[in-house]
Amino acid sequence: MEPKTPRLTSTTAILTRLVEDPDDLAAHPDLYVVDLFAEEDRAEKAWLRAGIPRYFSYNDGVITLMWDGVELLGVPVWDDIVVLWVYLVNVVDDYLVTGRGHCYFPDQPTPIILERIRGGALITIGDTKLRVDPLVFCRELLDEAERFWHWVDRHEVPVSPGDQRIDRIRALIPSY
Repeated sequence: MEPKTPRLTSTTAILTRLVEDPDDLAAHPDLYVVDLFAEEDRAEKAWLRAGIPRYFSYNDGVITLMWDGVELLGVPVWDDIVVLWVYLVNVVDDYLVTGRGHCYFPDQPTPIILERIRGGALITIGDTKLRVDPLVFCRELLDEAERFWHWVDRHEVPVSPGDQRIDRIRALIPSY
């Protein structure tokens, strides 16, 4: 039996230079970011170089989220990737407990909302809205968050750990 192809995929990248023009970032992301998983050594060096002067209190980067090939989040939106992954996990946690998870990007008025709707769930990130299978979405988002935190641990990036709650939250997802 072949493994299932994930419906939710992500990339996480660290900024390597200051963004003065979001349109240029969108047009030429390779000039601004390095993917943590595609170029691990280069990403580690870039993150450590960028983080040391700020004591890793702010970690500029880009997270992309794709559901069935539709982009939910990505370039040119950037923010603190550590905090953003924590917020994404919080949204899933709140959704599983109350039926609605909601937050804003760390330093922007951009909403992230996951809410029950008839026949599934609706994910809203900024102006993008998409119906998703809630069980699959929650499970796969937690998997992607865990993958990010394992990368952080493996490369000894000195940021606050963020994956201690993932197993507890994952246990809230009903089996099917």
